[in-house]
This record gives sequence, structure tokens and C-alpha cells, in this order.
Amino acid sequence: MRKTLHILGAGQWQVPTIRLAKQLGYRVFVTDMYAERPGYQLADNFAVVDISDRDATLRAAREQHVNGIVCDTTDVGVPTMAWVADQMGLAGIGYETALNFTNKYRMRSITSAAGLPNPPYKLARKLSEAYRASSAIGWPVVVKPTDNQSSRGVRIVACPSQLEWAFSEAVRQSRTGDVLVEGFLEGTEVTVESFCCDGTVHVAGISDKDHFAQRPEVASRLTYPADFDPIVLERIEQVNRNVIRALGLKTGICHAEYIVVGAQPYLVEIAARGAGSRVYSHIVPYLSGAPVPQAYLRFAVGEDMQIKANKDSSRAANLAFFCFRPGRVQSIEGLEKAAQLPGVEEILLEFAAGDILREPTDDRSRPGLALVFGKTREEVLATTAAVFQAVQVRTI
Repeated sequence: MRKTLHILGAGQWQVPTIRLAKQLGYRVFVTDMYAERPGYQLADNFAVVDISDRDATLRAAREQHVNGIVCDTTDVGVPTMAWVADQMGLAGIGYETALNFTNKYRMRSITSAAGLPNPPYKLARKLSEAYRASSAIGWPVVVKPTDNQSSRGVRIVACPSQLEWAFSEAVRQSRTGDVLVEGFLEGTEVTVESFCCDGTVHVAGISDKDHFAQRPEVASRLTYPADFDPIVLERIEQVNRNVIRALGLKTGICHAEYIVVGAQPYLVEIAARGAGSRVYSHIVPYLSGAPVPQAYLRFAVGEDMQIKANKDSSRAANLAFFCFRPGRVQSIEGLEKAAQLPGVEEILLEFAAGDILREPTDDRSRPGLALVFGKTREEVLATTAAVFQAVQVRTI
């Protein structure tokens, strides 16, 4: 009998996981809250279930007699994954650990207590509390929901007059209604992609990020390797290891974000799952030289996760996001030319002629991406610039 793997989520970022699970020979069962999802057609069976609903997910998993459950690219289902695994006696990261990685106030509290670098922060459930917190921390501040992802509800607030709207947006995007007010740090934002095997943390890659000028909370570019001195890179790795250990993850995968001020990295947030937008499915295996997604699926069905990074200094990657002029799309040109450039791994546009483009408001509303692999940072940045020049979208 084939083992049945339950994958939470059936959107485009879960499609690589579903395909990989099928390639590994598993019977794949997927659940998602939406009635129409691309992953349904690829799976052996599916059910329309909200992946944040623990009880409904557990019932579906028991009905399918699953041998493992995984949620590897979205925060929403990580606590559900861990709770169902605990209830069914399956391999997992543990429910309490999942909460440590998905509740940002809990995350800050634990890592601060461990002496790890965090910006000043306070929890706010009311607008009056947010005002007091902001005044105590000092303007500008960052206001965010405690339990969401992809920059949803995250705003940099420069002065008191902007706080009410930012707070209401954060509350709207928070499942619990809790909001975190944090000190704003001026520095370079980085991501760290890592995986853990029996308590040992392996770093697959570190990127530096750039952001859209009109929406500075949303990333426009992630470039690997990050442009830092080796001493700073080692410091980032050390802080990342200590954060993961403080939050209790022994075996699993992580996507983390830090702000580097001078030579000191400060924790922004960390998730016990991989990043979407092809980071976990494509960039992590390429940079690490290790089959991380395959190993994580095998771990989910009860096998040991015994791999290590075999990083090659001659590997670089750039993930860049398009931002076109808002309006109704009249034409799209240059895709074929851009796709043929050496090193271009993928170009993905999430719209077609006739669709209406708007400026990105969070990570999920970016209109498309270009993924480029190469030997050096300079090479992948140059290729990306050529892609952006080739792809032309006319709007009215």
C-alpha cells in the first residue's frame, strides 16, 4: 500500500509540492478552503476544507487514513499541520513549536527572553494601546497583525495621524485581533533559508532584499548571496541558529527575515515553513545542493531527515518581482525573448490581456516574477535587468 500524504493548501505555491509528492510515489490528498484550486487536478483526492480549521482538517485526515501531513509554504496551516500530526501520532514539529513560529508576539517574547536581538515591541488590542505603545517606542513604528504572512496588514507608520488607519488594517488582517507595534529599524533586510535535522541547523542561502518605493513593506527583489562581509554573514547565521533553537524546532524547514543594522542582525520574523514564490521549491535546492523538499516530505511520513547543505560558492540566484503601470492590460510583449536569456529559470506573470493591474499592496498582489540562476551575484542581477527590459506590458 502506498503511503498517503496530506498536503495543506492547493494553490500555485503548493503545486510544486504536490507534483513532488506524486513523483516520490505517495498517494496525495490535499485540502484547501477554495472550491477551485490548481492543485486539485494533480492530487489523488481532495476536499474543500479551511486549512486553519484544526477539527475539520483532522476529520478529513482520519477519513483518508493519512500517513503524514505537511504544510510547507504557508503559515496559515502550520499550526493545523502540527496539531493534526500530534493527534494522529504522526511525525511533525509539535503544536507548541508551531505556535512559537506563527504567533509573532509569542515569537518576540521567547527570543527576547533568550537574549536574542529584537526591535522594541508591544502588543496592542485597542487603538489607545497602539498609541501608547508607539509613543513609548518612538516614531516611526511598524504595525502588523500577530498572525498573518506575506506582508498583509503590515504598515510603517511615521506619525500619529497615520496610526488609526494602519491599526485598523492590521486588525482586519489578524485572526485574533491582536496587533504588534514594533520599533522601525533602518538597515538592510535579509532572508535566511534553512533546514534542521535532529537539532542541527543548515543554512541553504542568505539574500538581501529591496522593496517597492511606493510600498516599502513589500519586497521587489531577493538576491542570493547577500552583499555582506563574510563576518556579517556568519553573524546572521549564528543569530538564525539561536533563534531556531530558542523557538524549539528540531527537525523541519525555516524561512526567516532579519534587519541588519551595521553588523548586527535583528529578527523581523521567522516561519517553520519554506517561502513561496519559488524560493523553497526552486532556490533552496539549487543553492544548498540538497534535496530539501524531498527530504521534508519523507520526514512527514515518518522517515529520518538526514541531509546537509553542500553549498557551492559559484551559485547565485535572483528573484525579482515585476511592477507595471496600473490599468487595463492591452498587450504583453517580450516574454519569449526574455525566457531564452541564459540563466532564466522561470518568468511568471499572474495576469493576461484584459486584466486590470493595480499597484502591489502585499506580497500576494505582486503581478509576476522572474527567477534567474547563475554563477555570481553580478551575473544574475544583469540577467534580471535584461529580462525587465525585454518584458513590456502596455496598460491604459
